[in-house]
Order: sequence, then structure tokens, then C-alpha cells
Amino acid sequence: MSVFEQLSVVIGAGLSGLHAAWRLQEAGHAVMLVEARQRAGGRVLSVPTSDGAEHRLDLGPSWYWPEINPLMSAWVQRLGLTSYPQHTEGASLLEGPDGAVRRLGHSWEQQPRSMRIAGGMGALVGGIQSLLTQVQWLPGTLVEALQLRPEGGVDLHLRQGERRWVQHAARVISSLPPRLLAELSAEPAWPPATAQGWRRTPTWMAGQAKFVAVYEQAFWREAGLSGAAGSHRGPMVEIHDASDGAGQHAALFGFLGVPPSYRQGVGEVDLRQQSLAQLARLFGPQAETPLWSAVQDWAQEPFTADALDHRPLSQHPVYSAPNVPAEWRGRLWLAGTEFAPQSGGFLEGALEAAEQVAADLLRGS
Repeated sequence: MSVFEQLSVVIGAGLSGLHAAWRLQEAGHAVMLVEARQRAGGRVLSVPTSDGAEHRLDLGPSWYWPEINPLMSAWVQRLGLTSYPQHTEGASLLEGPDGAVRRLGHSWEQQPRSMRIAGGMGALVGGIQSLLTQVQWLPGTLVEALQLRPEGGVDLHLRQGERRWVQHAARVISSLPPRLLAELSAEPAWPPATAQGWRRTPTWMAGQAKFVAVYEQAFWREAGLSGAAGSHRGPMVEIHDASDGAGQHAALFGFLGVPPSYRQGVGEVDLRQQSLAQLARLFGPQAETPLWSAVQDWAQEPFTADALDHRPLSQHPVYSAPNVPAEWRGRLWLAGTEFAPQSGGFLEGALEAAEQVAADLLRGS
């Protein structure tokens, strides 16, 4: 049996792709992990605020819920990571359209309680990646096309910089968002109804942007505030405390409610200034001069968002299990959080979809 007849290629090194690669590695499969970015994590992105800083700010997802996220909880335990609850102690604020600020007597507290991971969600990504000791890792590699081989298996047309080549594989697991998968060249071509269904499936949080600001101290806590705020004025519509568990590394983050077209039009510098001005309106003048701040606009990330994702969502989408085109069944498997019927859109959904794919694939191998 040739090498390609044994090889499983996983497209996308987000949480779903990493989990699928790990499951196949543990089962003794030869695995290649292909990622368009130069880093693993996909929509998970945790950045240090300075060289050597232990605390990392989540520019992507920040929370998980142990009571309803068994796969996430298992990984946190397996990797020996430390988790801590989202800070909610103190009053919250509400900003009206006219800029008037009301102080509410309590803060929002989700049930079950939202938990964060020490070192950011990137600690989870890094921990899983460190276990992939037998997986061939190809960052900065684009998949330009998929082609079924008449004798069995799949040809992947890959590009890494100026280099192009064809990779033979026995099977492929794609963790791409459905809308990006729909645009991937395939032979035989995706059935029109299937491609349309994928294009109608929103990529969760792909149209979203986050702003984070780091401070020397959590001065809002000293004023009896939780750091949580809602706003009808913007540019941020929802704000939370993003400090570490001990409160030593103080930070605030917010979801930007202005549309992608506006964000792109004003540019990152002006958007940053508007966000800091808003924090100053809410929390006082100290908030306008952070040690460090950043904007992460996921709508401008071509390996996450499609133009269709720029349309705002009115509610959380209902996701469903993948329907693989008949000609591709047994050779193409679809993971990714948008293919998770129970926890779709969440980190748990990314693991859920990958776990289902791995279980189905290994059962038939």
C-alpha cells in the first residue's frame, strides 16, 4: 500500500481541524494538517500585550461553559489548563443613544457561568498542537482544488508561496466554514443545491470585530464597576472585563456593533480612537490612555469570512450535520463548528463536529 493510500489530509488548523488531526494520530493514521495561515487556531487568536507577557488577550472567542461543554472541559483537563470565571462583580453600565450613561445595580451573569482560560484560548490551541508529534504540519499552504481520483482517493492541489504541487491522499477532512468550502474548486463539482446550502450557512462571528485595551490597573473595579456595559451609541455594543483571573493584568474588551463597511471605511486608527473615547465616556478619563490596545476585524479575514458574512445576523443560526455530496462520500468528511447540530457556532461545536467525523471515519476504516 502506497503512502498516499494511507494518508489523511485535514484542511484547516482551527480547533476542529486540530482535534480531528489528534484523533486520527491517536488511531495510528498518517496525517497531514494544511493551514492557509501561518499559525494554527483559525478564529481562536490570543495575543500577548508585550514581549514575554504571560497574559494573552483573546481577539476571538473568550468563553466556554463547563456544565454544557464536555469536550471543551475534557481538553482543559487533559492539557492541565487553568480556567477562571468571567469577572462580573460590581455594577454594570448602560449607554443610551444620546450618550447618557445609567449605572445598574448589578452586572450580567450568564447561567451557566462563562469561564475563561489562563493564557487565553490560544493556550488550548497551543496545547493540542504540541501533541501532534506525528502530524505533518503545513502552514501558509492554500488548497486551490480537490479532485477525486478514479482509482480511489483524492488529489489536493496545493500552493505554498510560488510553489504548487498535487498531494495524493486516501481521504480529506475539511474544517473550512461552509461558505468558503462552497467556493473551493472541486471535480466532480459540488452539486448546485449543496453549494447553495453552504452559501446560506452563516459563518459564526465572521462579520464581527473586537476591541481590547490593557491598563496598569482595573480602575473600574475600584469604582465598584464590573467592567460590563451595553451601548446603544457605539461603536461597541457590549463590553466586558478581560483581565486575568487574579485581576493583575487589567483589560477591557468590547464587540464592535458598527457594520464591516463602516469599519473598513474609517480605518483601524479612527476605530481605535472612537472605541477609547467610548470607554472614557463609560469608565472615566483613565480609560482613554491604555498601555496597549488592538482591533481585530474578522470580516476582513479572507480565510474566515466571505462577503455574505458582512450581513448582520439577527439571531444565532441553526446549524445541522453535514450532507456530503454522494460522489464524495467516504473520501471527503466535513468538520467545523458550522456543521455541529448541537453546539454549532461555539468552540464546543468545533470539537463536536470533529469528534463525529473522526468517529465515523475510524469506524469505516
